[in-house]
Amino acid sequence: MKNEVKFAIIADPHYYSEKLGNSGFAYTMRANSDQKMLAHSRALIIAAFEEIKNSDAEFLLIAGDLTNEGERVSHEEMRHLLYDFQKTKPVYVITATHDWCSSGKPKRFEGNRFYTDVETLKPGELRDYYKDFGPTEAVAEFFTHQNKSSYVIRPTDGVSIFCLDDDQDGKGNSGYSEEHFNWIKQEVEKAKERGDKIFGMQHHHLFLTEFDRVINGKGSVERKEKLCRDFADIGLSIMFTGHSHMHHIRRIENENGNHFYEFNVASVCGYPAPIVYCTLTEDGIDTKTEHLKGYIYNGKEYTNDHLKAHATFLFENVLNSAKKNSKIEFITLLTAIGVPGKKAKKLWLFAGDILKLINSLSVYQTAKIFNFLTFGKAINKADAKQLKDVQLTDMIFSAFHSILDGSIKKHPVGTPYYNVFTRALSLPLNIVTKLRIKNKSIIRILTHIEKASHEIMTGGDIDANEANLFF
Repeated sequence: MKNEVKFAIIADPHYYSEKLGNSGFAYTMRANSDQKMLAHSRALIIAAFEEIKNSDAEFLLIAGDLTNEGERVSHEEMRHLLYDFQKTKPVYVITATHDWCSSGKPKRFEGNRFYTDVETLKPGELRDYYKDFGPTEAVAEFFTHQNKSSYVIRPTDGVSIFCLDDDQDGKGNSGYSEEHFNWIKQEVEKAKERGDKIFGMQHHHLFLTEFDRVINGKGSVERKEKLCRDFADIGLSIMFTGHSHMHHIRRIENENGNHFYEFNVASVCGYPAPIVYCTLTEDGIDTKTEHLKGYIYNGKEYTNDHLKAHATFLFENVLNSAKKNSKIEFITLLTAIGVPGKKAKKLWLFAGDILKLINSLSVYQTAKIFNFLTFGKAINKADAKQLKDVQLTDMIFSAFHSILDGSIKKHPVGTPYYNVFTRALSLPLNIVTKLRIKNKSIIRILTHIEKASHEIMTGGDIDANEANLFF
């Protein structure tokens, strides 16, 4: 291998063809209920491609979910962009569940309604459809039970990249069948024999954030962590992933002393729109994340701040519906993200007044309420006073942005902002502990929320926006 190999990686472009509808009530409600920028996806991808073309990256990797819901028309337009990019630099892709619409409900929008009569690509069609972006150059290839493809490429001498399809393990989970994993293990051994530097990409993330763990059951967490340890043992120690739309890096060391890094790359089709530039060296991969500063859609210039605002647009609208006392708007917004109408109506009964209160409070006022309820033990008064000009909603939205962007804006341990936020998120667990509540599910959820607060404020042990991953 030459001294350095430079490349770029993006994830989750979710290309959406505007032929499926880009106006009307049904489309607007769908678009505004998602962190992704549906109609803007093409413009975002083009902007990212232009930046990468003009960089010193030698090739590009894309870690799955090329299209919004596997619509054939979206695939056609996305593949055209890939062919255009390929005129400048090689590009290697994997596909994932959104590329064959695993939900079975692809949508197009007209006026107040959506329709599911949309032609999609089937899993078995994807390998050949994107064969010019990796598979035809493969030095090894494995076909899954869906007839999808994992493959190994050597974009330059001394480098083997494992482009892995982890959509299904044959048992209803993401991951790998025993046969599939054995193939990976065998190919890693062959790459070692060639003296190659080895790393991989798959779509689904493995290390779950603390908030992920709230949603995912214990079995899912343990299964994914076992796969991390297995990768460490076979010598595939660095993996780039997507799926979560959250930017973070995790490292694990197993009982055999072998380590494994996962770099979970956030989505390029919405905030924070990252491009990860990588330098492969003898020791590992040096990474630096840059974000799209702007893009042009329909002749109008948009900035990354527009993406940031869109990411919290739904939450702001829900809060504003409560502020305006608009029950109909509140229910409409919740049903747009899949909450059944009856449940949305019930939520309004007790959530409406709470949301109004949240919308009106400063962090200092909130801390005073917490301290009143806990006899002054919840939050340090001096810390809270330092935040008297910070609105509670601003702190909430800032925390959400940090979850997505890997905490670009950091609040070091011991600062008033850090102290107040982490104390507030630990309060529910403290109350449950004091009341001696034994419900394991509640304790598990609240424990993960408490642990998450430190990472949200500081970015965690490894800075996802600039890091060195060692072999």
